[in-house]
Amino acid sequence: MKRYIRRLQFTGKSTYIVSLPKSWVLNQGLNAKSQVVIEEKGGQLIIKPTVISQEKKEKTAVIQLDNESPEAISRRIISAYVMGFDRIILKFSKPITPLIRNSIRELIVNKTPGVEVISEDEREIHLFVLLNPLNTPLQDTIKRLVRVVRSIIQDACSYIRETIEIPMDQLVREDDSVDRVYFYTIRVLNKIAEGYMEVEDEKIDIKTLLAYRSLSKLLERIGDHAVNIALNTSKLKGREDIAREVSELCIEARDIYIESTESFLNAKPGVIDEIALKTSLLREKERKLFTSYVGSLDPQVLASLQLVLESIRRIAEYSKDIAELALDLAIDKILVKNQGGVTEDIES
Repeated sequence: MKRYIRRLQFTGKSTYIVSLPKSWVLNQGLNAKSQVVIEEKGGQLIIKPTVISQEKKEKTAVIQLDNESPEAISRRIISAYVMGFDRIILKFSKPITPLIRNSIRELIVNKTPGVEVISEDEREIHLFVLLNPLNTPLQDTIKRLVRVVRSIIQDACSYIRETIEIPMDQLVREDDSVDRVYFYTIRVLNKIAEGYMEVEDEKIDIKTLLAYRSLSKLLERIGDHAVNIALNTSKLKGREDIAREVSELCIEARDIYIESTESFLNAKPGVIDEIALKTSLLREKERKLFTSYVGSLDPQVLASLQLVLESIRRIAEYSKDIAELALDLAIDKILVKNQGGVTEDIES
């Protein structure tokens, strides 16, 4: 990050002026008559062009590939996607195999919303992101991720008591549904942070964006654990006693999740203490439940039970972290200030 020091000048009777770096002005395609936007956020002023040029709006990533595996190529595409690149050009040193080509197509269908193949030959594939994030407000995107993860947790709790085994392709689709919304959310956040997108809500500052980034990662992890619950319930089939107890614990974790995400979305920091207590109680129930079956279950069944219970506990613990984020963002609501505006203490 470049840093410039400028001296304020006073002109007229009430106007302060400051010069802008020439290199920045030229890089933005501005001239002496161009207009800029000045935004005040906390103690900072942010200066940016009124209109970002089409060249600036469209970021292009060129990725050179040699002998990378399909998984490695997917990671590079996802990285370019979430970092806000609009054109992703894949250049291969060797002719592209059907395996590589098909894995890329599956990736863009299942993991990266809005990406399309716009051209390809035997050594290059050009991808372009057609989905315009300006059409979806940031908070709607966050709420969408919250709802998707909630739905998967609910499904996971239901799967525990299902008498039939869940098809693997259905579980894969649920995992993909979380990843799609998560990757898109991170892309939107990065676009906003770079100044390529405006945010309608003036209350969304850098601190809020960082909190949204942390929230998104917590939600993605919770979604992974919900899928893990479904993956590991097959060994519990036929044991209604175990399934009932585990299902009840899963529902408790789901309720903690719901309460935590609602506290975040509605800026209600006061629920953290109650959620922390519920999480602690759930953790103790999880420990007692597992201990009660040690020595009486087949080792494979016991291992599956341990994995399921661990994921349930993780959902509750990550949900508590979300409630703590809600407290961080809304701490001003519970601060007591003296007449001079200086914080004295915090309400209990």
